[in-house]
Amino acid sequence: MSQSEEALPNKPYRIQTASGYRKYLCSGLYMPSVTTVLSATESEKSKAGLRTWQQNNPGALEEASKRGSAIHLACENYIRGLDPNVPEEYQDFWNGLSQYLDWFDTIHWSERPLRQDWYHLRSDDKEVAFVWSTEHKYAGCPDLIGEIGGVRVIADFKTSNGPYMNTFPERGDRMGFGGFRKYQKCAQQMAAYRLALAERTGFKCDAALIIVSTPETSQGIFIDSDQMDRFEAKFLKRCKQFHDIDNSDDEDTEDCSQ
Repeated sequence: MSQSEEALPNKPYRIQTASGYRKYLCSGLYMPSVTTVLSATESEKSKAGLRTWQQNNPGALEEASKRGSAIHLACENYIRGLDPNVPEEYQDFWNGLSQYLDWFDTIHWSERPLRQDWYHLRSDDKEVAFVWSTEHKYAGCPDLIGEIGGVRVIADFKTSNGPYMNTFPERGDRMGFGGFRKYQKCAQQMAAYRLALAERTGFKCDAALIIVSTPETSQGIFIDSDQMDRFEAKFLKRCKQFHDIDNSDDEDTEDCSQ
């Protein structure tokens, strides 16, 4: 039996469907996460390539997730004036990263809203928060939203073994092509967050910033408003594709908010 809208929680929270998709329950609707939409709509060639990489590198995906979580926490601690407390094994990924955080004059969101008029975006436990689009039916959690010299900026933290590339690489440059694909995916992810944030709050970001850390260096890649509009269009096309093919049972879910 499906839940009535009155029985649904007033605050957004995350769930896991029986099909393995990460979804959010927001405004009485089950919505896929932005990353679920992007992963599910990858080309079959890309999906096959990822499966091959995972088979050839057992445990690498889990390690990358653990590393990313550690650096995300370090960034959040730094923003809040706390000790970043970076584990020694990830110190190379932290070096040089704080300079990009120092660019921000004002922080409105760091994993969750820091301004009271956005508190309605927090989950019931207030430790996590989401933005969502009821029009396009997706949701997700931005890393950082703030202002740099009066410019409204949405930012995302990424760790990677190689640099990101915002230009198409030369033929045969496999690492460069991987960096370009990561850039494209992250830009669409932030464009989706930007649109959902504007729908929920009326606050529209003027630009995006990808903050990338690798063992050798760090990067700060800006994406202007016109580019973000184009990435938004790409994401919405994939979002429609996802909803056209998604037949998962939204009623068979597991609470993942804890």
